[in-house]
Amino acid sequence: MKPLTEKINGFFAKSYQKYYNTISLNKNLLISGIAGFLSSIIIAHYFAGFSASYVLNSAVTVITGFLTYKIIFAILFHIDNKPKYTKRLTGKINFIELKRILIKMIFASTVFDTINNVTRFLLIIQLLKLEYSAVEAATISSLIASVLSYLIINLIVKYIHLFNQKR
Repeated sequence: MKPLTEKINGFFAKSYQKYYNTISLNKNLLISGIAGFLSSIIIAHYFAGFSASYVLNSAVTVITGFLTYKIIFAILFHIDNKPKYTKRLTGKINFIELKRILIKMIFASTVFDTINNVTRFLLIIQLLKLEYSAVEAATISSLIASVLSYLIINLIVKYIHLFNQKR
């Protein structure tokens, strides 16, 4: 009979292997999201001194965070998924597999980005109207939008079978 620790370790090892792609995707989203969040906080703080417009502050904050997040996410996603669309022996790109992954990821990413950015934009405006500071508004809106977006993208990735190979 196996000791309890071996059973638990085996369970975690199997779960990690089974959900590796989803864990990797969420890791990439989290790292790029944190970078986007930090850049938007910095911009929100500095931009608040230049403009009293809630809409303009919200737009610049969201755009800055989005661009930072998108660039970092694309790099991380490529690094983690390059073996899936590169032929092992030749090192050449399997364009059929790359196209399959890109189409599904673009769909999932578009839904994620739309929910995240619209939610953040509207929440920042409302929080600034309630006289929260720009940094507080950016922080609160980012946290709420991120939780909602992460839930949605994980459901979409599972639904569209992003990481399953066609048989």
